[in-house]
Amino acid sequence: MAFNDLEYHAVKKKVDAFVSSIRPPEHVRNELDILYTIKDQTIAISEERPVWQGEPGERCKLESAKITYLRTQKKWKLYWMRGTLKWELYQETATLQEALDMVKEDVHGCFFG
Repeated sequence: MAFNDLEYHAVKKKVDAFVSSIRPPEHVRNELDILYTIKDQTIAISEERPVWQGEPGERCKLESAKITYLRTQKKWKLYWMRGTLKWELYQETATLQEALDMVKEDVHGCFFG
């Protein structure tokens, strides 16, 4: 089940602030940018950059972290993308802010290398 309107706006506000804090400077964003999407109860944080040997203007998006809210357990699950391109549970948290802080700290280099 998706977030209701109040939940969605609260989540969006937190994730907006988080992404703004880790985005590269404006003059670099055409080479690398950090974006996010919210779908149902999942937040996907990704890097966007030009395709290495692609057409001019062609860009690729690489998801780095995924945070999913489990309403029945009142927990947030943070996932990271393994080299096999499969999502693996990184940790469960009680709040969205805890999960975002873990992504920002990236102690093990799982999210942004």
